[in-house]
Amino acid sequence: MDGIFFLVLAFFTIFMSIKLSYYGDVLGKQTKVGSAFVGGLLIASITSLPELVTCISAVAFDNLELSFGDIVGSDMFNIFVLAVYNIYFFKSDVFKNTSKRYILECIILITDYIFISLGTNNIFINITTIILFFAYMIYMLSVILIKTKDEEEDTKKEKFIVLKFTTTAIMMIILSVFLTYQADKISHLYPKFSSSSIGAILLGITTSLPEVVTTFELLKLNNFDMAISNMLGSNIFNFLVLGFADIIAKNSYIYQYSDSYSSMYLYGGLIITILFMLTLVKKFNSKFYYILISTVMILIYFRVWYLQFV
Repeated sequence: MDGIFFLVLAFFTIFMSIKLSYYGDVLGKQTKVGSAFVGGLLIASITSLPELVTCISAVAFDNLELSFGDIVGSDMFNIFVLAVYNIYFFKSDVFKNTSKRYILECIILITDYIFISLGTNNIFINITTIILFFAYMIYMLSVILIKTKDEEEDTKKEKFIVLKFTTTAIMMIILSVFLTYQADKISHLYPKFSSSSIGAILLGITTSLPEVVTTFELLKLNNFDMAISNMLGSNIFNFLVLGFADIIAKNSYIYQYSDSYSSMYLYGGLIITILFMLTLVKKFNSKFYYILISTVMILIYFRVWYLQFV
């Protein structure tokens, strides 16, 4: 029964994610605030709320391994999904048509990964959370200052677009909360796996569901910038959530609760994020190189998955 209820929640979450991506695309064009702002701040924050709920609840239940595993697993999964979508939409040249302005967001993510990695090894552990908050502030400022003059206007006006976007966002938040708790409930049926492993695999993928569906729909609408901005913004927001979880954790640092399983996702996520940034730094003429890099990113992700069960 728990599994059926989970699938029902997942279905409605997917439906609301599709609606959110459509309204977000229209909102960005009609209000002229830009894809970077709508995708990178509004949609990214909303679709990342399941991670926030999971982190807070895991800390409240004194299960910091679950909280840490969820965030690093979710972030690696999101970049893995971008690689999959690049191959699926290979005719659209997703990576090639992505703006170089997202290099800064990749650098912010890589910086977060480095300091979290140092924190797990008790190096700079007392300032890691400060770095995560500071990095998010830089990211938020960069998104606000971005000018998107080249975005085409939406000729078809949607009535009450702000109300529709807000209502859909609230509905998805409610669904995401129930989905997260249901996934957490199911995870207790498999006690042989560590909390961090459950967090990285089950909750990490489950809580990324809104980002995955929303990004897919945005790519179908050929809104590459908002799609990429949504994914990268969600990952940066997730690390902000990790910093917040560290603040509310009692008498300990959350980075100390990384084990060998969550460390695999941490370092794996760092590597594939660097690979993705390379596609932004260097624009190749041939599709072959983009497909090759995406394939390597996918293989790294499945390698990490394989090591979880060895």
